[in-house]
Amino acid sequence: MWNNTSIPDLTGKVALVTGGNVGIGFQIVKQLALHGAKVYLGARSEPRAKQAIDSILSEYQSITKDRVIWLPLDLSRPANIMEAAQLMSSWEKRLDILINNAGIATDDFTTTAEGFESTIAVNHIGHFILTTKLLPLLKATASAIGSDVRIVTSSSVAEKFAPKHNNFTTTEDLSDPGTTDSNDYTSRKTVFSRYGASKLANLLFTRELQRRLDEEDVKITALAVDPGPVATDGGMSVFPGFLKPVLKMVMKSPEKGALTQLFCATAKEIVNEPEKYKGKLLTAPGKTNPGSDKSRNSELARSLWRITEEALKTVGA
Repeated sequence: MWNNTSIPDLTGKVALVTGGNVGIGFQIVKQLALHGAKVYLGARSEPRAKQAIDSILSEYQSITKDRVIWLPLDLSRPANIMEAAQLMSSWEKRLDILINNAGIATDDFTTTAEGFESTIAVNHIGHFILTTKLLPLLKATASAIGSDVRIVTSSSVAEKFAPKHNNFTTTEDLSDPGTTDSNDYTSRKTVFSRYGASKLANLLFTRELQRRLDEEDVKITALAVDPGPVATDGGMSVFPGFLKPVLKMVMKSPEKGALTQLFCATAKEIVNEPEKYKGKLLTAPGKTNPGSDKSRNSELARSLWRITEEALKTVGA
């Protein structure tokens, strides 16, 4: 069974993990650093990021402080994301592993300053900006002999809850409240539908990104991950409060929840069988999942990419 001891030596590699200060992201940062990588922890709050880094350094004396570094990153603010990508590109000449791990699920229908629905703004649009702005650095790394560059994005089988009416055909679909009933914003059904739309977008983004990379003959592997039910604040945010104490008892620990992302980011199996994994959704180490029919629609994936680019042009990103 693939576990943390299966992770190969990552010495010399550079990684970036969004939402790296808590939950699954924290466990990913820890394991990548433990196995030799230099890891940037993308997080909005400096105190929380520093607390997470101090916790790792105090627990593992083998990890030096120059190998776990805070990258200021607020995925709800396009201007901040572009600054973070510029910082990363000025600090490093390579980026081997990008893990788009952060995610939210909002109880209420809210929008960002740019007018995007908040859940899709953080989960999809924020990671879209970050990934595309870091592509020159990722591609430069991929051009080196013996490179193994990977982009891992958190999705979920909850993508099947995406509303049927949202086909990502116009930029207005990035501000969809998740229901056709304008008075039903706060029901659990709409929380799931908004979250599902963002997770569908994550999966479509991964598949279209891989298609584009293959078309350019760029040796980068893009993968999507469903970590499964994990006892983290983010993982339980789609559920009503009264269920959370019970769910915590049956859900995976963040350490176990991180395994699929770590497999996608590091496992030799992916290099050995690229066609099995490229652009795919994984629900466990080595286990691919076809996803919904909608998630496999290549035209829908291209349309999502197009409207995301159009929307970002209007906000100067």
